[in-house]
Amino acid sequence: MLTIEVKRHDQGEDYFAPWIEEHDGGCTYHVHHEDISDEGAQYLSGLITQQVRRRWRPRPPGAPAGRCMPVIWHRCPMLDDREVVAVDDRPDLLAYTVRADLITERGARGIARAQERLTARWVRLTSRRRPQTV
Repeated sequence: MLTIEVKRHDQGEDYFAPWIEEHDGGCTYHVHHEDISDEGAQYLSGLITQQVRRRWRPRPPGAPAGRCMPVIWHRCPMLDDREVVAVDDRPDLLAYTVRADLITERGARGIARAQERLTARWVRLTSRRRPQTV
């Protein structure tokens, strides 16, 4: 079963831009501790795992890469009472809305860039569009 982990690296490490490691069970998003809170790593792991399980799969071995899809991360000071993170997974765009205290602007931009590169190696399962929230 596909799982996405968001790993918040320990303090003291030199700064690095977020990057994504692919493996058989899914992906690990590596994020510097300055760019994401512990709570942010937990919520993003859950949300992105749900999204991937419903809508995406890695392309089969040997399959040609697809096109890179634009990915946008919006940071908002407050979302609806119960929402922490929301995703709008469209056929032509992935748009995340995240409570601003969970991730820095620099972290959000870095994850978006890494996800854009990743979309070429994954395939969408369905074209249905249904916003998800955590």
